[in-house]
Amino acid sequence: ALWMCIVLNPHCKLEQKVSWLTHLKKWNGVDVCPWEDGNHGNELPNLTNALPQGANANQENMGQCKSLEYQHLPAHKFLEEGESYLTLAVEVALIGLGQQRIMPDGLYAQEKVCRNEEQLISKLQEIELDDTLVKIFRKQAVFLLEAGPYSGLGEVIHRDSVPMHTFAKYLFTCLLPHDAELAYKSALRAMRLLVLESMAPLGDTSRPHHIASVVPNRYPRWFTLSHIESQQCELASTMLTAAKGDVQRLETVLESIQKNIHSSSHIFKLAQDAFKIATLMDSMPDITLLKVSLELGLQTVPTAAFSLLSSNPALHKL
Repeated sequence: ALWMCIVLNPHCKLEQKVSWLTHLKKWNGVDVCPWEDGNHGNELPNLTNALPQGANANQENMGQCKSLEYQHLPAHKFLEEGESYLTLAVEVALIGLGQQRIMPDGLYAQEKVCRNEEQLISKLQEIELDDTLVKIFRKQAVFLLEAGPYSGLGEVIHRDSVPMHTFAKYLFTCLLPHDAELAYKSALRAMRLLVLESMAPLGDTSRPHHIASVVPNRYPRWFTLSHIESQQCELASTMLTAAKGDVQRLETVLESIQKNIHSSSHIFKLAQDAFKIATLMDSMPDITLLKVSLELGLQTVPTAAFSLLSSNPALHKL
């Protein structure tokens, strides 16, 4: 599907077509896809321009996948039953976002990984999901969960894989109204941050927050780690909000937070978020969410727990 985006570009030059054909013939002869080299690897496919560009869907000079919205290839033109160039673009974008990829070296490259992902998701958010697109989201979510080492949501991933928190938050919000079970399964799988778990010191790890006492110079050189942990916290907060009133899901999300989030400040923020969510309406507060708030508050440093209890008298009854 990715190559289809490229080779259908009606404005590409002949020498480009010859070069692509050479690569396709070469790669078609190997059993697995070749490793990406350092100059081209670790980036999401540049699919942003394959998606609608506001009112004018035929802007010129929009990049290698722009063919999906040229005048010659209108987005509404159907290829097969239920399939259009727009649906293909969305599916390829989801494939790209869900790929397992190793975090590159260097600040610039790591920031570029984050920007590429956020820009592509921003374009996807402009699209109103219909039944056809929802089916594509469900199909890709199931595939990513069950796929092997090429999937960032697979059961086993490399320690240095780029985390899926940002993508999973978007996937969660899209799937939740249509398939809540799949939405939570995808988001919970994405909560992990193995690069920190692998750096954990030996000793007592019976309480999850003990993992935070990692020697700083043992961290890998992830310059965007602070941003990544913030996105992990946002994903957790999104699930807490959606799970209000559902005791079983709240307990599952709480367990995931305790297992995967290693920053005391983020755990305390989630404790505050849980309290706010539990008491948003004028009706009776959500007791389960209040208990989640207290549990997370007590898991952080004592001063944070004391601050939470002091500012929220409703927690005293728990």
